[in-house]
Amino acid sequence: MNDGSPLIMFDCNIKDGEVWELVPVIANETKWSAAIPLADKNQITLDSEGNQWLLRKSTLTVPNTFTLHPAYPNPFNPITSLRYDLPEQAQITLTVFDLMGRQITQLVNTTQDVGYKSVQWNATNSFGKPVSAGVYLYQVRAGEFVQTKKMVLLK
Repeated sequence: MNDGSPLIMFDCNIKDGEVWELVPVIANETKWSAAIPLADKNQITLDSEGNQWLLRKSTLTVPNTFTLHPAYPNPFNPITSLRYDLPEQAQITLTVFDLMGRQITQLVNTTQDVGYKSVQWNATNSFGKPVSAGVYLYQVRAGEFVQTKKMVLLK
């Protein structure tokens, strides 16, 4: 929202895998403002509000490829962590299936930003009921990327 302060517009060319950020230099310490991440952007417009800005390379890292990692622990009882990497914003689904291909539960179904993600599965179905011991498949879908791995629930 522009309250009459001049707008600043600039072009940027950021290499793949790099993240830079603009950080406002605020004289009044009672005002809070977050850094603006610059990754995969060609142009940005700022409401200057009289602020000075510092451009710095972000300490955040961006994954290079879509990846689904092995469940940990595996075998597990009763909770395991499922990790995946997103090199770009995408609509994500993370679903657990039995070996017959029946959906047990869907742990994620949303658009997510770039980053390293993790979700826990507590060995329950979509109704919150505990599932039987055995082998389960977990699958991540992100656009055209689809990957499936196995995990074992011991009881």
